[in-house]
Amino acid sequence: MNTTPVLYLMLGLLFGTTFLSVGIALGYWVSKKGQPAYPPPAPSLVPAAPSLDETQQIVNAIRNFATWTTDLAGDFSRYQSTLSSLTRRAADGTSIRTKEDVQVLLEQIVAANRQLQERLDSAEQKLEDQTKQLAGYLSEARTDGLTGLANRRAFDQKIEECFGNWSKSKSLFSLALIDIDHFKKINDSYGHPAGDAVLREVASRLRDFTAETIQIARYGGEEFAVLLECDAIAAAQLMEKVRLTMCDRAVKAEGHEIPVTLSCGVSQIAAEDRIGKLVRRSDEALYTAKMAGRNRVFVHNGNTCEVFGSPSPGGIIQASTGVESNSTAPSDALEEKILRQIDQILAKHSR
Repeated sequence: MNTTPVLYLMLGLLFGTTFLSVGIALGYWVSKKGQPAYPPPAPSLVPAAPSLDETQQIVNAIRNFATWTTDLAGDFSRYQSTLSSLTRRAADGTSIRTKEDVQVLLEQIVAANRQLQERLDSAEQKLEDQTKQLAGYLSEARTDGLTGLANRRAFDQKIEECFGNWSKSKSLFSLALIDIDHFKKINDSYGHPAGDAVLREVASRLRDFTAETIQIARYGGEEFAVLLECDAIAAAQLMEKVRLTMCDRAVKAEGHEIPVTLSCGVSQIAAEDRIGKLVRRSDEALYTAKMAGRNRVFVHNGNTCEVFGSPSPGGIIQASTGVESNSTAPSDALEEKILRQIDQILAKHSR
């Protein structure tokens, strides 16, 4: 039986799988070097480039693939050479005269096949291990190490996918931007380990209330982003639940119970929209929530920013000290006047 076509088929499949994995890895990293689909945010929120450690891990994994495939190609070359030599001996009647000679030749052929099979089994296991390793590196490059949420790079890719679905099939989605109020004061008052604990707890509570969302990401610093497959009002209702939970239950860290409040801005994708416009509307709603006193959820309806729900009773909690403000919530008339002024500022800024 001629085994050469089968061996070539196995070799082709093995090499094809290997270089496909390498190609996917390289394609992913090259694609991330392109221009973003929307204007970048303020410099403080721009995600850092992949670290040298991350890049080196990917390069090392690809180098291991290349070294391994070279070794495997050498194994096949040696096998083909051995098989050709044995075939020539079988064709040469002068070197095979007795049954013993035939037996020896057959044993050598079987030994060569067995060695190749062992190498193929080992290569298959190594390919699986290295593929898992490379997949792990890519996953780490898309995950925030502190909170376990998706990082900014993963968020950018996901929102592009959502926008693509919207362009094709009008699959509605909304974007919520959440900011931890007075986070710098939390770090200054309780220490950075406590601040890290607050970030992890906020991430955990976002997961509790938004398990069925498209994606939750750490957007940058103390800011989070949530993509939801619903309209802005439904998204605001979910964010309001998260906000109230943060008000009701302090974060325990470093021997302290730290009051934490959140400000949130929500908007939904609209006809003839672009990603940049959607992000800008959510950011304007978040900015309005901060200007209106924090600890609130605001929704951008496409024209103006409107408050959703209301702050906790008794005034706005000062998250950095745990002491409530002496001033109560502004009257309806005064609040309406403040909101009109904010809308005018935002409208002027947008133009």
